[in-house]
Amino acid sequence: MKKLIVAAGLSVVLAASLAHGVPIGFFPGLDQLIERTDAIVILRVDRHVTDFGSPTLYSTHDCYIYQTLKGDIPTHETIRLQLMDTRTSFATPYAMHSTHLMFLTKKRTADEPTDYRTIEIRGANIRLSPFGHEKMPSGKTINDQVKSLLKGTAEYNQKQHDNEQTFLKLMIKGTAEPTDVPGEK
Repeated sequence: MKKLIVAAGLSVVLAASLAHGVPIGFFPGLDQLIERTDAIVILRVDRHVTDFGSPTLYSTHDCYIYQTLKGDIPTHETIRLQLMDTRTSFATPYAMHSTHLMFLTKKRTADEPTDYRTIEIRGANIRLSPFGHEKMPSGKTINDQVKSLLKGTAEYNQKQHDNEQTFLKLMIKGTAEPTDVPGEK
């Protein structure tokens, strides 16, 4: 009887979580992701308007738009957007003043609080390095510009990872001498 009650309870919890869950589509390839979006922007998160506990996975933010690669969102202005972390992680990537490449869709119903929101596809939110993205990325096509940003982000992330690993190795070794860590001078 106890197992039946536990199974019933788990079923209710599972059903409730699925009812509030938001399906996030698989990455369809860069060309299709670009095609499916109404706007692609480089933005900085300046203010959190709502909290991060929404069952829709969206939170609302005031964002400064550095560049618009696709669409008609004005640049060098602050606009309110609904953002979603399409990586489905437990920690939000939307730290104050963080910079992102966002793939957006126009609102689908009149009662949505913003004109644009993140498209529900994995890869629609890419956190960029915290500096240097006020300039238009190199490339002639939107695809080329996005790839330019992704390449720079990958290089920045690798440097950050390498620095963190070096520091962790110093801590493990218990020394403050960077010359003791392989690969460090």
